[in-house]
Amino acid sequence: MRRTRVLLLGVVLVSLVEAARQWNSAPGRIPSHFDAAGSPNAWSSRGEFFAFQVAVTLGVAALFVGIAWLLKSTPARLINVPNKSYWLAPERRGETMDRLASSFEVFACATVLLLLVVFELTSLAGRGGTLDTSVFLPVLVLYLVFSAVWTVVLIRTFANVRNER
Repeated sequence: MRRTRVLLLGVVLVSLVEAARQWNSAPGRIPSHFDAAGSPNAWSSRGEFFAFQVAVTLGVAALFVGIAWLLKSTPARLINVPNKSYWLAPERRGETMDRLASSFEVFACATVLLLLVVFELTSLAGRGGTLDTSVFLPVLVLYLVFSAVWTVVLIRTFANVRNER
């Protein structure tokens, strides 16, 4: 099993354990939406909130793993990567799919970590207060920067063609 897959499973496990830990101390009603100032303006029951947290966490992980799995059987004409003929040549396609799968798993880890922070902040706001934007906004900016860097690295990885002489 790839290290990135193990990392993803670990991050998902941490998120699910944290949800279970939060369940015991969460109030009966938890904010499910906030206005621009971070004040709650919609609420969910504790059961709905944690069911949503578990479903979204598992769904995001499954989505990124599923995309990589589907790419393995996708015809080359439907895949858009730089230097497609090189990277999707039969002798390199398996390695390319493994690289893409690892990249998607890393992105899934970052997304699950973002969700973990958001759900944690939401749960804390449910104990009386507002969404702590002094934590949320820097985490969101960090995620967006990570997303941009991840995209550039992915494109540059496939823009380079090995010299096989």
